[in-house]
Amino acid sequence: MGIDWLAFVSVAVVSVVAACFVVTVYSVGLRFWSAADTRAGKYTIKDDGTVGPATAGFPLPGQTPPGVRLYRSLAVVCFAVCAAAVLYGIYLIVPQFH
Repeated sequence: MGIDWLAFVSVAVVSVVAACFVVTVYSVGLRFWSAADTRAGKYTIKDDGTVGPATAGFPLPGQTPPGVRLYRSLAVVCFAVCAAAVLYGIYLIVPQFH
C-alpha cells in the first residue's frame, strides 16, 4: 500500500487554484457592486479623503447615472459564477450526486 503522490499533488494544486479563483471572482464582484453604489451617489468622498454616506444629492429613481446597471450586472454575474463553482465542488464531493 502506497501513496499516489502525483494524484495527491494534483488534487492539492487544483484545490488551491479553485479556492483562489472563487475568492478573486467574489472580490471583483464586490468591487463592481461598490462602484455601482458610488456612481449611484450613495457614497461621497469627503474633503479629507475619507469615504462616507452621501447626505444630499441622491438621484431620483428614474435618473439612474450611466454605468450603474452595467456594474450591478457584472457584480451579479461574478456572484453567479462563484455560486456555480461552489455547487460544482459540492457535486464533485458528494458521491450520491453522480
